[in-house]
Amino acid sequence: VPAVARLVIDAQPVMAPVKKVVGHSPEAMKVEYPESALSNLFADKIMEAVEKVSGKHVDVGIVNFGGIRVDMPEGDILVDDIMSMFPFKNNIVYVALKGSRLKEILDGMAAGNFQALGGIRAVAEDGKIVSAEAGGEPIDDDRVYGLATITFLLHGGDDLFLGEGVEEVTEYPVDIYDAMMDWITSETAAGRDITYRKDGRVVIR
Repeated sequence: VPAVARLVIDAQPVMAPVKKVVGHSPEAMKVEYPESALSNLFADKIMEAVEKVSGKHVDVGIVNFGGIRVDMPEGDILVDDIMSMFPFKNNIVYVALKGSRLKEILDGMAAGNFQALGGIRAVAEDGKIVSAEAGGEPIDDDRVYGLATITFLLHGGDDLFLGEGVEEVTEYPVDIYDAMMDWITSETAAGRDITYRKDGRVVIR
Protein backbone atom coordinates (compact mmCIF):
# COMPACT_ATOMS: atom_id res chain seq x y z
CA VAL A 1 0.00 0.00 0.00
CA PRO A 2 2.73 2.57 0.79
CA ALA A 3 4.43 1.86 -2.55
CA VAL A 4 1.19 2.39 -4.46
CA ALA A 5 0.46 5.54 -2.48
CA ARG A 6 3.91 6.88 -3.35
CA LEU A 7 3.28 6.28 -7.07
CA VAL A 8 -0.02 8.14 -6.86
CA ILE A 9 1.53 11.04 -4.97
CA ASP A 10 4.48 11.28 -7.35
CA ALA A 11 2.13 11.36 -10.33
CA GLN A 12 0.15 14.37 -9.12
CA PRO A 13 2.39 17.12 -10.56
CA VAL A 14 2.37 15.40 -13.94
CA MET A 15 -1.41 14.96 -13.87
CA ALA A 16 -2.16 18.52 -12.77
CA PRO A 17 -2.52 20.00 -16.29
CA VAL A 18 -5.19 17.48 -17.30
CA LYS A 19 -7.15 18.18 -14.10
CA LYS A 20 -7.60 21.84 -15.02
CA VAL A 21 -11.23 22.99 -15.15
CA VAL A 22 -12.05 24.35 -18.62
CA GLY A 23 -15.81 24.67 -18.45
CA HIS A 24 -19.07 23.91 -16.70
CA SER A 25 -21.98 21.82 -17.92
CA PRO A 26 -25.29 22.27 -16.08
CA GLU A 27 -26.33 18.74 -17.06
CA ALA A 28 -24.70 15.59 -18.36
CA MET A 29 -24.79 14.98 -22.10
CA LYS A 30 -24.91 11.34 -23.16
CA VAL A 31 -24.48 9.81 -26.59
CA GLU A 32 -27.79 8.48 -27.87
CA TYR A 33 -28.71 7.08 -31.28
CA PRO A 34 -29.70 8.37 -33.80
CA GLU A 35 -29.27 11.85 -32.33
CA SER A 36 -28.20 13.39 -29.06
CA ALA A 37 -27.12 16.74 -27.73
CA LEU A 38 -23.50 15.57 -27.55
CA SER A 39 -23.36 14.09 -31.06
CA ASN A 40 -25.03 17.22 -32.45
CA LEU A 41 -22.47 19.35 -30.63
CA PHE A 42 -19.64 17.27 -32.14
CA ALA A 43 -20.95 17.55 -35.70
CA ASP A 44 -21.80 21.25 -35.53
CA LYS A 45 -18.52 22.34 -33.96
CA ILE A 46 -16.47 20.36 -36.47
CA MET A 47 -18.42 22.19 -39.18
CA GLU A 48 -17.53 25.52 -37.61
CA ALA A 49 -13.87 24.54 -37.23
CA VAL A 50 -13.58 23.44 -40.86
CA GLU A 51 -15.27 26.61 -42.10
CA LYS A 52 -12.94 28.74 -39.99
CA VAL A 53 -9.68 27.09 -41.06
CA SER A 54 -10.63 26.60 -44.71
CA GLY A 55 -12.33 29.93 -45.36
CA LYS A 56 -14.90 27.96 -47.36
CA HIS A 57 -18.62 27.68 -46.77
CA VAL A 58 -19.62 24.44 -45.05
CA ASP A 59 -23.15 23.18 -45.62
CA VAL A 60 -23.14 19.85 -43.82
CA GLY A 61 -21.12 17.80 -41.38
CA ILE A 62 -20.65 14.09 -40.84
CA VAL A 63 -18.70 12.69 -37.88
CA ASN A 64 -18.91 9.32 -36.17
CA PHE A 65 -20.61 8.33 -32.94
CA GLY A 66 -17.63 6.10 -32.20
CA GLY A 67 -15.41 9.16 -32.08
CA ILE A 68 -17.10 10.16 -28.81
CA ARG A 69 -15.70 7.82 -26.18
CA VAL A 70 -17.23 9.17 -22.95
CA ASP A 71 -20.19 11.36 -22.02
CA MET A 72 -20.02 15.04 -21.10
CA PRO A 73 -20.17 15.20 -17.29
CA GLU A 74 -22.50 17.35 -15.24
CA GLY A 75 -20.64 20.09 -13.39
CA ASP A 76 -17.01 21.00 -13.87
CA ILE A 77 -15.43 19.91 -17.16
CA LEU A 78 -11.75 19.00 -16.96
CA VAL A 79 -9.13 18.85 -19.68
CA ASP A 80 -9.06 15.11 -18.97
CA ASP A 81 -12.79 14.84 -19.76
CA ILE A 82 -12.32 16.33 -23.24
CA MET A 83 -9.18 14.25 -23.86
CA SER A 84 -11.13 11.12 -22.93
CA MET A 85 -14.16 12.21 -24.95
CA PHE A 86 -12.20 12.81 -28.16
CA PRO A 87 -9.00 10.75 -27.85
CA PHE A 88 -8.39 9.93 -31.50
CA LYS A 89 -5.86 11.94 -33.49
CA ASN A 90 -7.99 12.57 -36.57
CA ASN A 91 -7.63 15.84 -38.43
CA ILE A 92 -10.55 17.85 -39.72
CA VAL A 93 -11.29 17.80 -43.46
CA TYR A 94 -13.18 19.84 -46.04
CA VAL A 95 -14.88 17.84 -48.79
CA ALA A 96 -16.73 19.25 -51.79
CA LEU A 97 -19.29 16.82 -53.18
CA LYS A 98 -22.36 16.85 -55.36
CA GLY A 99 -25.81 16.42 -53.90
CA SER A 100 -26.18 13.11 -55.71
CA ARG A 101 -23.14 11.76 -53.82
CA LEU A 102 -24.43 13.17 -50.53
CA LYS A 103 -27.71 11.34 -51.12
CA GLU A 104 -25.80 8.10 -51.73
CA ILE A 105 -24.04 8.52 -48.40
CA LEU A 106 -27.31 9.13 -46.56
CA ASP A 107 -28.95 6.18 -48.30
CA GLY A 108 -26.11 3.98 -47.07
CA MET A 109 -26.61 5.21 -43.52
CA ALA A 110 -30.36 4.61 -43.67
CA ALA A 111 -29.70 1.02 -44.75
CA GLY A 112 -27.20 0.53 -41.96
CA ASN A 113 -26.39 3.01 -39.19
CA PHE A 114 -26.58 6.78 -39.14
CA GLN A 115 -23.59 8.74 -37.96
CA ALA A 116 -23.72 12.17 -36.33
CA LEU A 117 -24.97 14.75 -38.81
CA GLY A 118 -24.86 18.52 -38.99
CA GLY A 119 -26.69 20.86 -41.35
CA ILE A 120 -28.94 18.00 -42.47
CA ARG A 121 -32.47 16.93 -41.64
CA ALA A 122 -33.10 13.33 -42.63
CA VAL A 123 -36.11 11.08 -42.20
CA ALA A 124 -35.68 7.35 -42.76
CA GLU A 125 -38.18 4.50 -42.81
CA ASP A 126 -37.65 0.79 -43.47
CA GLY A 127 -33.97 1.31 -44.19
CA LYS A 128 -34.53 4.04 -46.76
CA ILE A 129 -34.37 7.82 -46.84
CA VAL A 130 -37.87 9.34 -47.00
CA SER A 131 -36.67 12.94 -47.08
CA ALA A 132 -33.34 14.74 -46.77
CA GLU A 133 -32.63 18.45 -46.56
CA ALA A 134 -29.44 20.48 -46.31
CA GLY A 135 -29.71 24.05 -45.12
CA GLY A 136 -33.48 23.71 -44.94
CA GLU A 137 -33.87 22.81 -48.62
CA PRO A 138 -34.13 19.46 -50.42
CA ILE A 139 -30.73 18.20 -51.49
CA ASP A 140 -30.07 19.12 -55.13
CA ASP A 141 -28.33 16.37 -57.12
CA ASP A 142 -26.29 18.84 -59.18
CA ARG A 143 -25.31 21.32 -56.50
CA VAL A 144 -21.85 21.07 -54.93
CA TYR A 145 -22.00 21.05 -51.12
CA GLY A 146 -19.28 21.76 -48.60
CA LEU A 147 -18.90 18.90 -46.13
CA ALA A 148 -16.95 18.96 -42.85
CA THR A 149 -15.66 15.63 -41.63
CA ILE A 150 -12.57 13.89 -40.21
CA THR A 151 -9.79 11.83 -41.76
CA PHE A 152 -11.02 8.53 -40.29
CA LEU A 153 -14.18 8.65 -42.38
CA LEU A 154 -12.58 9.35 -45.77
CA HIS A 155 -11.74 5.81 -46.84
CA GLY A 156 -13.74 3.21 -44.98
CA GLY A 157 -13.76 4.17 -41.31
CA ASP A 158 -17.12 3.07 -39.85
CA ASP A 159 -18.00 1.91 -43.39
CA LEU A 160 -17.97 5.47 -44.74
CA PHE A 161 -16.02 6.58 -47.81
CA LEU A 162 -16.55 10.33 -47.64
CA GLY A 163 -13.40 11.09 -49.61
CA GLU A 164 -14.37 8.99 -52.62
CA GLY A 165 -16.48 10.04 -55.60
CA VAL A 166 -16.21 13.68 -54.60
CA GLU A 167 -14.96 16.92 -56.14
CA GLU A 168 -12.35 17.97 -53.58
CA VAL A 169 -10.73 16.77 -50.36
CA THR A 170 -8.57 19.09 -48.24
CA GLU A 171 -7.17 18.03 -44.87
CA TYR A 172 -6.14 20.57 -42.23
CA PRO A 173 -3.64 20.04 -39.37
CA VAL A 174 -6.27 20.55 -36.66
CA ASP A 175 -7.35 17.48 -34.76
CA ILE A 176 -10.72 16.78 -33.19
CA TYR A 177 -9.59 17.45 -29.63
CA ASP A 178 -8.17 20.86 -30.48
CA ALA A 179 -11.27 21.88 -32.43
CA MET A 180 -13.58 20.92 -29.58
CA MET A 181 -11.37 22.38 -26.87
CA ASP A 182 -11.14 25.70 -28.73
CA TRP A 183 -14.92 25.99 -28.67
CA ILE A 184 -15.26 24.96 -25.03
CA THR A 185 -12.61 27.41 -23.83
CA SER A 186 -14.09 30.24 -25.90
CA GLU A 187 -17.55 29.60 -24.43
CA THR A 188 -16.08 29.52 -20.93
CA ALA A 189 -14.14 32.74 -21.52
CA ALA A 190 -17.42 34.37 -22.59
CA GLY A 191 -19.03 33.28 -19.32
CA ARG A 192 -21.31 30.69 -20.89
CA ASP A 193 -22.05 27.15 -19.74
CA ILE A 194 -21.38 24.24 -22.06
CA THR A 195 -24.82 23.21 -23.27
CA TYR A 196 -26.38 21.80 -26.44
CA ARG A 197 -29.62 20.30 -27.67
CA LYS A 198 -31.39 17.77 -29.82
CA ASP A 199 -33.36 19.29 -32.69
CA GLY A 200 -34.89 16.42 -34.66
CA ARG A 201 -32.25 16.40 -37.37
CA VAL A 202 -32.43 12.59 -37.72
CA VAL A 203 -35.74 10.76 -37.49
CA ILE A 204 -36.11 7.00 -37.94
CA ARG A 205 -39.73 5.94 -38.22
